Amino acid sequence: MNAGGIIATASGFLIAALGVGALTLWQSEPQAAAEDGEWRPPCVQRLHRDFRTIDVSLGGGDGSSGSAQAGDAPAGSTTAQHTILFGVDRSPSNREVSDEQFDAVVDHSKSLPLDIAAGILLISDRSDRSSTPDMPMELASRLPTATVPPLPCAPDCQPRSLFEQHCYERLEEALETRASSMSDESARRRKELVDARSQRIDAWAREARDYTPKPGTSLLAFFAKVADLPPVIGSPARTTLVVLSDLEEARTGDRRKLEGFYAKYRAKGELCPEVEWLPRGLAGLDVLLLQTHTDGINAELWGQRWEALLGCAGAHVRRQRYSAAVSLGDYLAPSLAGLAEAPMAEG
Repeated sequence: MNAGGIIATASGFLIAALGVGALTLWQSEPQAAAEDGEWRPPCVQRLHRDFRTIDVSLGGGDGSSGSAQAGDAPAGSTTAQHTILFGVDRSPSNREVSDEQFDAVVDHSKSLPLDIAAGILLISDRSDRSSTPDMPMELASRLPTATVPPLPCAPDCQPRSLFEQHCYERLEEALETRASSMSDESARRRKELVDARSQRIDAWAREARDYTPKPGTSLLAFFAKVADLPPVIGSPARTTLVVLSDLEEARTGDRRKLEGFYAKYRAKGELCPEVEWLPRGLAGLDVLLLQTHTDGINAELWGQRWEALLGCAGAHVRRQRYSAAVSLGDYLAPSLAGLAEAPMAEG
């Protein structure tokens, strides 16, 4: 072989070696610079189209948040996992602990998870009127969670080459990074919503804390108002009403109705008498009576009367003695324990 032939052959081998080396390098390092906004590694362009379109999935969220007046049902509002309504008795007979209970309810409302709607209602002489300064309903808000999907070839991915193996690994890393970024954004948004909810509740509390109703508080009218609220109408099984009160009915006419009802109830062997004024729309509602025990009031008798009346109205009633030493969260724990089993509202 002459010198020219030797040089040509050597050049051919060199070019081939460089080509193989370049191909090997490209296959083993498939994470080239990505285009702006493209988070998938470029190597996926050589894989099946399912790899080119795979993405982190977002689920469980909605676009609703904020507040609405108690009684309103804003368009687009989300059905809450649960709704907690607090009724705080501001009447003179409960005044001794009223401020303490008010502050406890405000603090607990601010600590509730975002997917639980909350409302605070003031029990007063005008319980049945919109002029009572109740807190605007804090609607539920569910933020989406990021889930990393399996690769299209799962569960038995068998790469056909070193290139595919490395590309699968890069793609899985990119998916994890993308999900982590979305989770960080969700956590930031969650904090924003929690802070905004707390600010709204505090702003309302500053205005409502000094509200003092006139004598003659009507608990009967309060329960009638509760029955007309959207969460009670739409999903009573997923609504808990917490009433902090001594439970003494002060309005004379309503007091006589309740006393007469309970007398008939006892005379019938604790069977429900038929009365026209019984609050309608409470069937299925979870009611927690946190009763204040004060001097001069027969707490047990009043508690028994309300347990009987609310039970005959179809509510599920629990009654406990209120103590500042017990957190509202502990009182509410039994009501929230069975959320998964409670039926959602239709529609």
